[in-house]
Amino acid sequence: MFKFLTYLSKSYLYIWLSVVFGFLLLIGLLDSLANGSDIMTGDGKFTDTFRYMFYRAPVIFDRIFVFTLIVAALLVFVRLIRNHELVALLGFGISAPKQIGLLTPIVLFCSISSVLFINFAMPPAVRALQAWGIGEYKIKSISDVNPLWMEDGYNIIRAAGRPGMNQLSDIQIFERDENGDLQNALWVNKANYVGDGWMLENVQVLEVEGADGEPRTAQQDLSDRKWETIHTPATIARLAAEPRDLSLRDMSSFREKGNSGSKPSFAYAFWHLHRITRPLAAFILLLCAVPLMQRTGRQDNGDTALLAGLALGFIFLIIDGAMATFATSGGMSVGWAVAFPLALFAFLGGFLALRTESLGSN
Repeated sequence: MFKFLTYLSKSYLYIWLSVVFGFLLLIGLLDSLANGSDIMTGDGKFTDTFRYMFYRAPVIFDRIFVFTLIVAALLVFVRLIRNHELVALLGFGISAPKQIGLLTPIVLFCSISSVLFINFAMPPAVRALQAWGIGEYKIKSISDVNPLWMEDGYNIIRAAGRPGMNQLSDIQIFERDENGDLQNALWVNKANYVGDGWMLENVQVLEVEGADGEPRTAQQDLSDRKWETIHTPATIARLAAEPRDLSLRDMSSFREKGNSGSKPSFAYAFWHLHRITRPLAAFILLLCAVPLMQRTGRQDNGDTALLAGLALGFIFLIIDGAMATFATSGGMSVGWAVAFPLALFAFLGGFLALRTESLGSN
């Protein structure tokens, strides 16, 4: 049994790495072509195309790695079918459930390794793309159309511009007390990060506390005013990023009440739970794929079963994506959104495995 485990694991790992490389290369090339005009703008060079592909690789991998895991499993069985090795496995008494058990360790290893890679490689890559201001990161940058709202203790801050990684512009600061009552409102033209805080330029202050309905006007503050906060250019970059593009640690931090980023806390909670459940999703898809590939006829080459497995993988991604949209927009609870596609396909995979086992015993 150990020899079968080793053989299947090596085959799976080799095929999976090949599939990942092929997907990253193809999607990366198409992505770079779509953003070629931005890459070559100004002082852009041909080598910047490869730099862009390098930065985008972790982001693309995050979107596709679950699908590559199911594709690799399907291709392993296509090889077994075409080499008539599946018949030999069944002849040795290794049924579909046992095949699932043999492949489970390597599938979990690949999925957990993928999550760890994404967790450490994607956040710095996204920050580099933000600093570059290219493609979708130019559209999603901090602007009047897409301002950044954030909490800083009791205060609420709105920034509508980011001229550089160490600068913010068009800032509004609403200073509140511990009861949430507004004390002062500040309008700031620009803020520059100086190492231990943000130096504010061209500040106007409107004192709200004690006004009691009295009309007041904002006054120019000519003193050197400093915004002392825990936020640095790095944390601003994380706040401005999409929740899915963050590390698990940042997602966990931003999901806490009173510490939310630019999106509601439930958006961070969803993507946090979604990422840590991807190994489980990979196992469930394996549970669905293996019974589909039990083809032992003389003329079987696995092509039909491969197409069925690919279709099943696409359906999972569509349902999973729909649940993500509902959950991140507040239309569905986080737990239900993550659990529904997993439970649905776990039921389907269990049914297929039992059906294959019962047909094999007849």
